[in-house]
Amino acid sequence: MIFTKKGCSFYILITTLLIVVSYLYIDKNIAHYFIAHKAVYEPIGDIISILGESHWYIGTGVLGALYFKFYKPNRLYMSRFLFLLYSSIFSGLISILLKWTFGRVRPWGLRNDGDYYGFTLFRDFDMGFIASIKEHFITIAAAPTTHTSFPSGHTTTLFSAFTVLTILFPKYLYLWLTLAIFAASSRILANDHFLSDLLAGSMVGVCATLFIYYKMRANLEKIS
Repeated sequence: MIFTKKGCSFYILITTLLIVVSYLYIDKNIAHYFIAHKAVYEPIGDIISILGESHWYIGTGVLGALYFKFYKPNRLYMSRFLFLLYSSIFSGLISILLKWTFGRVRPWGLRNDGDYYGFTLFRDFDMGFIASIKEHFITIAAAPTTHTSFPSGHTTTLFSAFTVLTILFPKYLYLWLTLAIFAASSRILANDHFLSDLLAGSMVGVCATLFIYYKMRANLEKIS
């Protein structure tokens, strides 16, 4: 098993540190560059971003599980597709919860020389805790797409799929990783996310999928 508990703990620690560093020192610079070259990079990013849409993986999981349950019964293959399905849904739900919890504005806040940057949850502590929480959710509800940048949902989905594929086919680890990074990077090109959003999304995708794996492991190992 590639993903050991010790390895996961180290990965979470390092990724968390990178998120903080990126937020403080890197995110704005990268965002400003791609905003300035929007006409060149955004169309490319929009096209590649299609690979990170969760319905592809949820749909594949559903169809594959049904196929190997009813049309050509195979418990091993059915479980593998269910693994993809459950991981995609679970990681996606966590991503949505975190998006609404943190309420980070997308790079759009930096367009036209703007300086709207950061998390609505931490923007104004002078209001008091209850008032800040209330304002936080009012702001997100008013413009949910604008204030749900962290973590990147597409990246969460991509790294969930990456983890599933790596667990099932570890021989091709570097291929899966290359594809996941390539597709996730499109979210920066499209001006929809910061680098730290991608780092957070990768962590959510990997950790959520490992949680599902450990819940299914006994069954997977029993029939493999």
